[in-house]
Amino acid sequence: MRFPLRLSVATLFVIACTSSERGDAPEGDIGGALTIALPAEPSTLMPPLVRYTHEKQIVDQVFDALAEIGPSLNTLGDADWTPRLADSWQWAADSMSITFKLNPRARWHDGQRVSAHDVRYTLDLIKDPRVGARAVASVADVDSVSVPDSATAVVWYARRSPEQFYNFAYNVVPVPEHLLRNVDRANLASDPQARSPVGSGPFKFVRWEPRTLIEVAADTNHALGRPKLDRVIWLLNPDVTAALVTVLAGDIDVLETVSPDGMSRIAAQSEVLAIPYTNPNYGYMGFNLRDQRNPERPHPLFGDRGLRRALAMAIDRRTLLKNVYDTLAWLGVGPVSRMIATADTSAAMVPFDSIGADRLLDSLGWRDQNGDGVREKGGRPLRFGLMAPASSAGRRRYAELIQAQLKPHGVQVDVDIADMAVVGPRMYDSKFDAFLMNWGSEPSPTSIRDQWHTLPVKQRASNFQLYGNPVVDAAIDSAMSEPDAVRSRAHYRKAYQGIIDDVAAVWLYENRSFMAMNRRVHPSTRVADSWWRHLRLWSIPAADRLPRHG
Repeated sequence: MRFPLRLSVATLFVIACTSSERGDAPEGDIGGALTIALPAEPSTLMPPLVRYTHEKQIVDQVFDALAEIGPSLNTLGDADWTPRLADSWQWAADSMSITFKLNPRARWHDGQRVSAHDVRYTLDLIKDPRVGARAVASVADVDSVSVPDSATAVVWYARRSPEQFYNFAYNVVPVPEHLLRNVDRANLASDPQARSPVGSGPFKFVRWEPRTLIEVAADTNHALGRPKLDRVIWLLNPDVTAALVTVLAGDIDVLETVSPDGMSRIAAQSEVLAIPYTNPNYGYMGFNLRDQRNPERPHPLFGDRGLRRALAMAIDRRTLLKNVYDTLAWLGVGPVSRMIATADTSAAMVPFDSIGADRLLDSLGWRDQNGDGVREKGGRPLRFGLMAPASSAGRRRYAELIQAQLKPHGVQVDVDIADMAVVGPRMYDSKFDAFLMNWGSEPSPTSIRDQWHTLPVKQRASNFQLYGNPVVDAAIDSAMSEPDAVRSRAHYRKAYQGIIDDVAAVWLYENRSFMAMNRRVHPSTRVADSWWRHLRLWSIPAADRLPRHG
């Protein structure tokens, strides 16, 4: 079964590369509507609150950043960055401030001019602990924004850092102060702007029909030119298998993720292509290190590093990978994608050792005293829940296989599959024992801080497991502040190894990403940080449009 799949992947890769090199659409191919399968219902469309890729791909069309990262994904300085809301920028001689000059034609979709006051307001919003913004750690070195005039925002830094431009330009996506000035920041997610946003991007928000679709339309007066498409519609379809059926039937144009079985189905026809795209990611089983009921206390099971290590030893990562993704993923290398420059593919992992796992469990006092097949200690069974989203066929399968691998070791795993609308809030409130996560990495290695640096419970950012280690914290801090690239990489690698040694997770896989796309669509996939980055340049030639394309 696997050999034909490898042939299919290789063939599809050649076809897909040919397709993606067709180039941007000619000027005459303006118009049409693109439909995209949406794997889960977004929880918000408010930039400071966005955490998931299925939210970000929509938000990035409705809101513009000050500047856009280039194909090189450079995060040191500003080389290869291009203007968006900002026409230009200038560094101070001491690098302690950057002055952004805003495009005078930039407008919010309600007609109001985008102002430097909006930039200042957005930074204040992100830094407000009541908001719980994902990017709060990324802007820790930003002191303030001053506004000499409405078209000039001066970003002041408390200290220099190699990525200070990236940290601000990538993470501070301006929102309209005039619509949010009096918002209840503690309940920002409940504000109407979180579900019906007024943005500044190439597309305007049109409608959100819960559990059905989200639609945006071209801003024909956008300061940097109108998008080629008239409309983009995201149709909710959390079942990846059913979503692929709709793509193959010609009812939807794009599906972001294709499974191994899906690749075989695509290879058997000619109307849909498998398009490869760069997607820094890593999948893992993460342990909640704190008690769900009282996060001030250790988790009753996973507060014990020895137990976490025993479970990791009992899991055969290579067999899992073969069974779930075959050749469409690599084995995980730790809390980082191998596509990030600081990754260490030679990091020492907890080895698979079935016999050693049983010995360690015995030595820790976990024994099956009553013969029911489940170990106990102090009257507590070795039993935990493993949460995964229903929208991910791969993670559902991993959950079942991990359950099967741990059962012979006297460990009862309760597979907990739920819709993302349920999984998301539980994850952010740390209401789980263990979970299966596929983390989409940002271009910078500094994003490790959001996930793995010690943070207060109420300001946990993306540290869902409430992990903390002062030695790892120090390595991350040193890496982020070190101007020398070689020394900085060494600090990052020390942090990665520290997290691995703490057995905060079992590092399972890193996906090789393919999307299913109708061959009528002409994509622009030149930017490597996200496939949707240049959605404004995608097109469907008039001669190739179906009636549903408009």
